[in-house]
Amino acid sequence: MHSSAARWCLILGLAYVFAFFGIGKIIHPLLWIQWIPAWFEGALGMTRETWLTIFGWVEILLAAALLIPKTKVQRIVAALIAVHLVGVLSQTGLFNDIGIRDTGLFFMALALVFIL
Repeated sequence: MHSSAARWCLILGLAYVFAFFGIGKIIHPLLWIQWIPAWFEGALGMTRETWLTIFGWVEILLAAALLIPKTKVQRIVAALIAVHLVGVLSQTGLFNDIGIRDTGLFFMALALVFIL
């Protein structure tokens, strides 16, 4: 019983954060655009703003998919979230308030991969 509750706390926590950030990227792009590296401009013929919208929707979809009550799906989604966070950390760095937060989220996602 306790491990099930712990698992769902991790799932709900990650889904909440990813949904919040994804929606934020779409609703308030000016607050997020600085996190999209300048080299993304023109990549695959898209602007940084387009990339931001894509990342926002990816985060929303990952959050929603994590809530699907199928262990195999949740494990795959948690792994995709961990990979996504490695990409985020490559841009934000590890040793600042954003990097510390995202490192914690990375380990939450990794924990889910191992316990599901």
